[in-house]
Amino acid sequence: MIFSSLKEYEGMKPGLSRIKKFLNAVGNPQESFKCVHIAGTNGKGSTAVLAANACIESGYTTALYTSPHLIDITERIKVDGKDISGKNFKNISEKYLPLAQKCNLTYFEYLTAIAFIYFAQKKVEIAFIETGLGGRFDATNVIKNPLACIITSIAFDHREILGKTISKIAFEKAGIIKKNADVICAKLPKAAFGAIKTKSNPFVLGYGFKAVNVNFDGKSRRWKFDYSGLNRNIKNIKLSLRGEHQVANAAVAVCCIEVLSKKGFVINAGALKRSFVKTKWPARFDIRDFKFRNKRLRIIIDGAHNEQAIEAFLDALKLYEKKKIDFLFAAMREKEYKKTVKKIAACADNIILPKLKNDRAVKTDELKKEFLKYKPHKKIFTVDSISDAFEILKNKRTSASVGSLYLAGEVLKNLNNKDYKNVKKTLSRHRYGRDKH
Repeated sequence: MIFSSLKEYEGMKPGLSRIKKFLNAVGNPQESFKCVHIAGTNGKGSTAVLAANACIESGYTTALYTSPHLIDITERIKVDGKDISGKNFKNISEKYLPLAQKCNLTYFEYLTAIAFIYFAQKKVEIAFIETGLGGRFDATNVIKNPLACIITSIAFDHREILGKTISKIAFEKAGIIKKNADVICAKLPKAAFGAIKTKSNPFVLGYGFKAVNVNFDGKSRRWKFDYSGLNRNIKNIKLSLRGEHQVANAAVAVCCIEVLSKKGFVINAGALKRSFVKTKWPARFDIRDFKFRNKRLRIIIDGAHNEQAIEAFLDALKLYEKKKIDFLFAAMREKEYKKTVKKIAACADNIILPKLKNDRAVKTDELKKEFLKYKPHKKIFTVDSISDAFEILKNKRTSASVGSLYLAGEVLKNLNNKDYKNVKKTLSRHRYGRDKH
């Protein structure tokens, strides 16, 4: 299969000509359903799943396309909240592989095409499509007539591809905006808003619509807010997603639902509120309790991988943990991880750096050197695997896993493995990285 021979980022080639050629040859399946297109540095997935679940709760056949996946590639392609089956994924990918090769599709282009083909087969009524990276040249930008375009946030990420300034990054992400689509934005830096304003007259969080009476319910451990919208007010919206930053994502999702309601979708407040309180999104302040070697452990898993996301995570953490906790950390080499290292070091007790099964991951020794600027040597551990990291964690104590969704995926995969009998019971000190300075 093409996915075994291509790597997601190494295979990137700017431009839409290849995927347009492919989709035209298979009948342009992306034109068979209505959609919402979503770009942004952080918050895309949370916003998309909240809005999608409101549509599902209201009885609409609803598609969701997100990236990256945590454990299995099929997680990226969902209809009515269910991943595409391995069988369906295999059948579609193998059927169209010769054409994909003829069109010279990249990894992400072919995956996007498979999603569109599947959504057309399932006769979806509305699809929420998240960009992979940027917007203007993203493979998903073959969508011609979205009902709405959402920009969730703009921050520094992928500068080597999207540009060195906020305005340039915003310009790339604003490339998804189409002439007749309503545009919905979260709060953005002035430089970013300027790039978007030139292309549209967006509805903006804090101006056109607002989240008011925001508060954290200590008993239920949930955030609540009232929505004051374009033409609609909804009181007492409760979230299962954790962190105050999720209130902004939820408000953007409600505004999207309000826009869809103007365009023929019937989604009442009750359905929206029910769906929001039920929505879960793995690896977003995801609290997991588990047992390892007769130890009872709790880990908070989050894919936060840039400065803005780490700040949001650490703010959320303050409501759950008053003391410093241990952090598992990993980063991809194209990320500006040095800034996140500094912020995490200030809030962490021990730092545990597991080796990832990903060629793009920063070497653990390099990460260790960076953490040594802020933490003593005895507080930093390098380990060969996630299970080795679990060995270090203390009984009945909370830890956190941040820095990459790829790390989150490996942690979740380990938690799904109930049998730890084959893991070595003792580890030599050098595997913890303490024998070398």
